[in-house]
Amino acid sequence: MQQPTPTPSAPAPTSALPADSPPQSLIDSARTWLETHVLTLDNAIAQGLQVGVITLAFVLAGMLAKRLQPMILGGLGRLPDFVAPQVTAGLEALVRQGLRPGLWIGLLWAGQAGLVAAGREAALLTVAASLATAWLAIRLLGLFVTEPTLKKLLSWLAWIAAGLSAVGVLDDVIGWLNRTGIQFGDRLVTLPFVLQAIAMTVMFLWAANWLSGQMQRRIAELPKVEPSLRMLITNGVRVGLFVAAFLMVMTGLGIDLSALAILGGALGVGLGFGMQQIVANFVSGIILLTDRSIKPDDVIEVDGTFGVVKSLGLRYASVVTRDGKEYLIPNEKLVTDQVINWSYSDNRVRIKRALRIEYETDLRSAMAWALEATRTVPRVLTDPPPEVVVLNFGEDAIDLEVRFWINDPQQGVGNIRSEVALAVWDRFKLEGVDVPLSRQEVLLEPGSVVDVRIVQG
Repeated sequence: MQQPTPTPSAPAPTSALPADSPPQSLIDSARTWLETHVLTLDNAIAQGLQVGVITLAFVLAGMLAKRLQPMILGGLGRLPDFVAPQVTAGLEALVRQGLRPGLWIGLLWAGQAGLVAAGREAALLTVAASLATAWLAIRLLGLFVTEPTLKKLLSWLAWIAAGLSAVGVLDDVIGWLNRTGIQFGDRLVTLPFVLQAIAMTVMFLWAANWLSGQMQRRIAELPKVEPSLRMLITNGVRVGLFVAAFLMVMTGLGIDLSALAILGGALGVGLGFGMQQIVANFVSGIILLTDRSIKPDDVIEVDGTFGVVKSLGLRYASVVTRDGKEYLIPNEKLVTDQVINWSYSDNRVRIKRALRIEYETDLRSAMAWALEATRTVPRVLTDPPPEVVVLNFGEDAIDLEVRFWINDPQQGVGNIRSEVALAVWDRFKLEGVDVPLSRQEVLLEPGSVVDVRIVQG
């Protein structure tokens, strides 16, 4: 009996990868994990609940911020007068930029705590709160940091820290960074240490500069304090605040301040030999500010430089002349050299102006006319009164001198001499008084020969 020939069956489908290959095993494991932990009804409910809490927190934060912001800004507008306007403006900016993100973050953490207490999953809320905190930090940094590159760098650091915190590895990364660095003596210099040093330095220096500005404005308003003493107090407060900021930074970083004693001694020796002039000017500046021999708005003359003292610093004095030039005169020169202070104890200054009249003129009448003309100049004081004196009977004219007083040398001295001379000239022209010209007489002795030549051209 003939056996039937078996019909060939269709080939079974084969996979591109063997069943036990590593890629196929990884794919199967991922699929199994997703089906077990993600693509489940309970997980969908948990994730949906968290997304709802995040959305609800965002909406509530916006509604609360809209109601609370006008109330807070109105309260800031009623702050007492002794609060600086800069402080009020800064608080208003903080409220406008940070109120809504801050409320959202608070509601997120409250929702996260509620879900955890109810035994629910809250991982998405933790991630959202971390990212919202980074967003708030970046918005607040924009109020204080205006340099674009630094602002961008700080923003990246905030987002990176928020991302690491969201996945729960921020503490591990910080721990690794704290263990990795360069050994410098007995200290390990790490990236977090450098960032902490930069942040503390910027913060304390900014605070010292802000406080010194506030103190300077307060000191400038003191009613019974001399300007030089105000400047000395201001400079002393500024230096003290910056030194305190430096010490606080060193202490905050855990640096032993006793190690700076040796460095300070070496710097002192170097300053003594290499910076003698700077130290001398610094000490002279303190002397000028304390003894008040030269003060701002004084009119001084030193080495032919005549002008008004605009400001006194610890290294130099700024003197502005009548032609607009500003001379920076070292303080040492003002202490050691002879200085004429036209307004040291009194602003009244006596000015002298020389005159000449012919011998044919009535001397007493000319003196009276010159005196009357001087009194017509507005800047000339009537007490003490001006006077005209005879200086000399010269060979070709009588020399007179007008002496008068002014109380505003800051307005110039040469210009008032010119005004008085012009007033006297107008009065002499009116009275017919001639100003003699210098002349020279040549006497020819008998028998002398004079050689006269006519030269064309």
